[in-house]
Amino acid sequence: MRVLVRNARGLRLTSEGQALYVRVDTLLSQLNKAIAYVSACRDVPRGMLKVSSTIGLGRNRIAPLVSEFSKLYPDVTVQLSLGDRYVDMVLDDVDVAISIGAPDDASLVAKRLMSNPCCVCASPAYLKGRKAPRHPKDLKRHDCLILDCHGSFKDQWQLEDEYGGQHHVKVSGNLITDNSETLREWALKGYGVALKSRWDIAEHLDRGELVQLMPRYRAPDLDFYLVYAGRDLLPAKTRAFIAFLEENVERLKQPISDSAQA
Repeated sequence: MRVLVRNARGLRLTSEGQALYVRVDTLLSQLNKAIAYVSACRDVPRGMLKVSSTIGLGRNRIAPLVSEFSKLYPDVTVQLSLGDRYVDMVLDDVDVAISIGAPDDASLVAKRLMSNPCCVCASPAYLKGRKAPRHPKDLKRHDCLILDCHGSFKDQWQLEDEYGGQHHVKVSGNLITDNSETLREWALKGYGVALKSRWDIAEHLDRGELVQLMPRYRAPDLDFYLVYAGRDLLPAKTRAFIAFLEENVERLKQPISDSAQA
């Protein structure tokens, strides 16, 4: 279809060319507005920010910080997803993940957020009438509570003695869960021996509701990491949220208050 007519004195649009110009001009105007909006998102925090976190840390510590972040940046809508499972940053459409351990994907950036030492513990109610384990091999004679989720030890517990010796024990028990908070409640109610993050049970240890077992044997740390895609061209909303969490990292380490657990 001819949209231009040329002669010795110049060019002119045909009627079809004029109709095409009007429509293309409208589309270009919309495209320029879209590009301007997206470009502004690099400088001003705005839009939807999708955050993923483990359940225990997310509900008790990340969620309160998310609400504070939202007040500081009212143009950012934060969607917080909690789950003790593997998160695929692309398929799950996540901007920032707080995960246990660094990911294997080299295209992702992983920054250690906080240390997460673990210990073997049980309640006095469970230990009543039982001989407490003194060596990792003794765990085979106990009901062990198993956390079966991403980043957990599952039923393969590894402990290191004071001389650096490694002790691998395959534990067993009648209770298995994929929820870290459920595991803590089972331990508190005396259902078995648990391998738990210290930050999650610190107050229970202080109050004597849980007792650390085999203190001479150390479990591997399960550190928490901030994970996001790429260092370059991060939207302002993502940069702002990462900076906010890093500024408040000491609050993540504080004991959970009774009100937070209620």
